[in-house]
Amino acid sequence: MKRKIYFLLACITMACMLSACSAKTAKQDEEVVETKQEEEVVLSEKQKKILKEAGLPQNYDELDAMQQINIRNIGLMLDYIENKYDKEFEFYKFYADSTGLETPSLEVYPVDDSECIVTVKTVTKSDSKKVTYTDDYMELQATSEYEQAVKNCIAERFQDAEFEVFSTINSMEEGERDVLSKASAVTYVCMVDPFEKEEDALKAAEEVINYIKEKNGNKPLGIYYYMQTEEQFNQTYITSADDDFSDVEYKYRMTTNNNAARIEEK
Repeated sequence: MKRKIYFLLACITMACMLSACSAKTAKQDEEVVETKQEEEVVLSEKQKKILKEAGLPQNYDELDAMQQINIRNIGLMLDYIENKYDKEFEFYKFYADSTGLETPSLEVYPVDDSECIVTVKTVTKSDSKKVTYTDDYMELQATSEYEQAVKNCIAERFQDAEFEVFSTINSMEEGERDVLSKASAVTYVCMVDPFEKEEDALKAAEEVINYIKEKNGNKPLGIYYYMQTEEQFNQTYITSADDDFSDVEYKYRMTTNNNAARIEEK
């Protein structure tokens, strides 16, 4: 249900952005897109699908100038990310800043992982009209891998506990070592408290942080546990480490980092 709601919002956003009209943005995007106006533009099936779901004509010539620029940008961004990773992506959202202060950006997700929302951004060098693109796909993949590694570590020490893990990677070293050895990260854990005594939970949390510290050479690290009742856990609506945790209900919280491990009462 959540995905369907987001998708409908995405379509609304798409319709608004494709229809956005700003002389400044038009000028900016005309510099971004190198397609010659006299050349015939052939839309891909994906571009036609995007237009259809936005309630816009699928015939390129029936679109207004701003819509034409934006659908071309979407096509270029899709080509970039699919060619880069040799992988098919689906459209999610497109942003075209009507003020002209920000360059267009596209949100997509791999066809085999609808939860992985990837952002593609345009980068225009000041001394050139040539456009390049950047994306955060590899960063997201690393975050997913890191979260799974932390989950495995926690599961061994909080046996039979129900929990979710949300991490933000601050830095990642290159190399073939496992992700726990390469990353400096902050992790939030929402967990149904499996212990009768808080001290037992803290001991398990210390074992987790000490294990990861040993693996990563004591790189900056933090793991924050929200120890909850089952009811509190089921009523927690968090999807990533970027969400607001201030409204999360919990019995007590544990903070563990490179220097300390402690229990924080509400």
